[in-house]
Amino acid sequence: MEYQFSYGARGPQASLSMEQAALGRWLTDEIGADGERVTGILNNIAQIRDGIFEALDIDGREFILSLNRDEVEIKANSLAQHDDAGQLDQISEEGLNFYDSEEVAGCGLEDFEALLIAWLEFISS
Repeated sequence: MEYQFSYGARGPQASLSMEQAALGRWLTDEIGADGERVTGILNNIAQIRDGIFEALDIDGREFILSLNRDEVEIKANSLAQHDDAGQLDQISEEGLNFYDSEEVAGCGLEDFEALLIAWLEFISS
């Protein structure tokens, strides 16, 4: 996974490939310079690896982060809906009126963990 980190007027910014642009947007807009949040997600990854959880969905202001043993998906909240019980329902591909690489992205769990560690090092320096 290729990425580039920089500082802009709004703070730390992450740029990733077009296919993974949503990951960069998630890091920039949802995480920013919040090292504790990164550490918390890294702990969640460890819990999944240890079998404490099979999968986790973490709601954010703009994105939902879905983690499982193999992969990670970032999806804009505008592309998901919740049922009456508050459970997350994924909108089917047929139900999407548009697809934008800045709205959905995924990668392997190991690549995502490496990205988070690099981000944490960047924002801590």
